[in-house]
Amino acid sequence: MCAFSAVTAILLLFPAATSQAQILKKETYFFGPFNQSDFTTLTVLPSAAINLGALQVTPDSTGNVSLANQSGRIFFSTPFTLWDDENLNGKLVSFNTSFLINVFRPQNNPPGEGIAFLIAPSSSTVPNNSHGQFLGLTNAATDGNATNKFIAVELDTVKQDFDPDDNHIGLDINSVRSNVSVSLTPLGFEIAPNVTRFHVLWVDYDGDRKEIDVYIAEQPDKDVPIVAKPAKPVLSSPLDLKQVLNKVSYFGFSASTGDNVELNCVLRWNITIEVFPKKNGNGKAYKIGLSVGLTLLVLIVAGVVGFRVYWIRKKKRENESQILGTLKSLPGTPREFRYQELKKA
Repeated sequence: MCAFSAVTAILLLFPAATSQAQILKKETYFFGPFNQSDFTTLTVLPSAAINLGALQVTPDSTGNVSLANQSGRIFFSTPFTLWDDENLNGKLVSFNTSFLINVFRPQNNPPGEGIAFLIAPSSSTVPNNSHGQFLGLTNAATDGNATNKFIAVELDTVKQDFDPDDNHIGLDINSVRSNVSVSLTPLGFEIAPNVTRFHVLWVDYDGDRKEIDVYIAEQPDKDVPIVAKPAKPVLSSPLDLKQVLNKVSYFGFSASTGDNVELNCVLRWNITIEVFPKKNGNGKAYKIGLSVGLTLLVLIVAGVVGFRVYWIRKKKRENESQILGTLKSLPGTPREFRYQELKKA
């Protein structure tokens, strides 16, 4: 009981040493409808723009540039730390992000090419010649390189020779050749129909299980509350972020057009992500607190154990003395003599 009390006291004195590894604070960000003020928090890379209340990840019909053979990216300007090797045994964060999109076909022409949610090492560049099938992610020279360090969830509206069809969702790792692809046609979804449609995508990542899940639902109107997330994902896959990404990476979108075009619009965007404690001196203090706490714990437990041994031995001696005294008082018990008395006799 005493040892348990000592351990409890240490846990109360040094809660960071016991709970920091299990519980991380979460931060949530809400974006949209979008306007020019969002340039303070978002990085917009040509040919992307912010217009008509949306992120136009490729040019919209009101711009002064051609809609064909374009690519663009838009990032949240603040990067996220995705794991911590120093204090938390390499723990990966968990996050979920949701976004409302409208992929529109001007004049009902065939769509092209697609839009993707992207996690990338930099927010400052769009690869050259990343239009067409490359979705603003890579180009013919870099596609598939491990140095790309990106993960993307693509919504692809053009069939390449490596695609299942022209209406699918895919998980891309350093390449536009998806690791996992799922056709949306059998599920009743069309990314770019010939009428205005809105879709909500949810991308959930579990850092403990190292698994990514993607959900999709149709949204009746862009201005009504977001519909409930479906119970079952359309795409699930094991995914260890540490094997692909930089520890510090950016969240955003990329898209492209080809000879055929579409408007790739993001109308709302939410992010909720676990964040690690700031390390401006706190990391060192945490280590010192943990070291002192563990040392004090060892000393207290050793003291408690030593006192317990001493107390047991003392009680044993007292019990033995009490038993001898009782025996001496019994009739017929031999009498004890001191040595001096025996010598004198």
